[in-house]
Amino acid sequence: LPKLQYNPEKNHGTLVVTLRKEEEGFWQDLDLLGRLQQPAVQRKQDNRKSEAKKKSNPLIKVIDADSEDADEDSNTNNENDTSSSEVMNDLLSINKKSPTYGLFQHFSNVFRDYAREGLAQEMLECPNPDEINDGEYDDQNESEQRNKREMRIEMENEKFDPDRYLNDLCVEEEGDMIFDSALTMVPHWMETGATPRKPEESVENITNQLTKLSTSDNQTPFFTSEESHLLATLPPQNNIQQLSAEQKRAAFLSLTDILFTYAYDHRTTDGDPTVESSWTVMILSPSMAWLENYNPPYDTVADVVRWSIRRSLIYPYLRSYTLARKIVEDVCLIFKGGRRTIIRCLLQLHRIMEKSESHYLFNKLYTDPLIGWVQRCEENEVQQFRREVEDLMNGSDLLGTQYLDLDLVELEKSFFNNEEEESTSSEDEDDDEDGSVDYESDSDSRGVDEDTMGTTDEELSSACERNQDAEQKPDEKVGTNHSAALMDENIGCAASTTSGLGNIVLGADEGGKAWKGLIEEA
Repeated sequence: LPKLQYNPEKNHGTLVVTLRKEEEGFWQDLDLLGRLQQPAVQRKQDNRKSEAKKKSNPLIKVIDADSEDADEDSNTNNENDTSSSEVMNDLLSINKKSPTYGLFQHFSNVFRDYAREGLAQEMLECPNPDEINDGEYDDQNESEQRNKREMRIEMENEKFDPDRYLNDLCVEEEGDMIFDSALTMVPHWMETGATPRKPEESVENITNQLTKLSTSDNQTPFFTSEESHLLATLPPQNNIQQLSAEQKRAAFLSLTDILFTYAYDHRTTDGDPTVESSWTVMILSPSMAWLENYNPPYDTVADVVRWSIRRSLIYPYLRSYTLARKIVEDVCLIFKGGRRTIIRCLLQLHRIMEKSESHYLFNKLYTDPLIGWVQRCEENEVQQFRREVEDLMNGSDLLGTQYLDLDLVELEKSFFNNEEEESTSSEDEDDDEDGSVDYESDSDSRGVDEDTMGTTDEELSSACERNQDAEQKPDEKVGTNHSAALMDENIGCAASTTSGLGNIVLGADEGGKAWKGLIEEA
């Protein structure tokens, strides 16, 4: 029974009514508004004879505005109803032949019937998504998917630029502001406790942690008021109530490549999306760029992650394998944060696509259905899939460069070999330049001695003969300048061949006596 209490002293009279719950405890997942649209199972009641569980109406029922008018006119317009049903059957038969796409393959002819002309070329990399291509397979849908996948891989191989990849290969050593910021930033999925980080043990941090402790059951809501309002305004996803195991698996694979591309843009823009963010998200995701439909168990987690890494080395600004592996770690952390962390990422992705003039339809095809589906998932399913991604990243080599089918191993090997050869040749040139400088410095230090060593014996003997002729003819007058020059020349010649004499400088006034003594000594 409810408890009633009246307090006349509080606020001039207050009536407090206490109602007990049918079941003790707190209601779970009230912040996940999409779960309120999910049909609930009736609880057991004592007054009912049957104990079997029956499906009840959803807590929030979607009312068709045209249902009342249809009921009023049902008796008078039977012929029109018959003709309209025939038209609907014809449309359904046409839709069965058209290619389907979207998260659960629930859409077809979207770009042909609802989008403006030319939007498919601006929005997708896949050409003509609504056209049928004949294949060799009996299953038309399987044929379409195989043809699109072959076209996608072929186009990726054509657009791969080895020179651009090699330029970004050494970006860590050379330094790049965007690359360094992308690796060092702390995204919101790490701040929410998805990964244990050890803060500094300071008095301020300890005080902040103590203030967060509370004995009450009231907890701070995970979503902000803005995020809760966006969750409430999203269209209901009533067509994803009953899914097979294969459909759930395919949805997890699509969610993986979409979270990868979101995390890449979030890191490279430092959490502040730009006008190019919608293009980046689209081009890195096979699900969006090519409307890829994964087919488990043939398509595995390793395949999806490898295709995402491949595209991150072909299209965006930063084409770094190190950054791509960091993004895979981010995907694991987002899954580890649980459903709410995933929904927050998808809500931010919804805002990015909503502001784009070319990519807004991706919200209808993928983002909104994913938000509705993740709210209805169980937490243990999310964590089980997260463990698969972690095992792939930590204990397996399936994400190595040799498995990306871009010949990166040979490309990097030849690049580093060329770098070693260039560095070796440059070192040899530096050694040669250093040796020539030393030689010149030695030559300068030796000075005149090295220059005089170049005098030949013939020049010395001819100089001596000229001097003897001058002595034998004392009466012959020789010009003062000429005799001085001759004496200097003879002195230099004799000094060049005399060992131990060093640099000899003799004055011109000493005459022939000094020269004669020098010749005899030599």
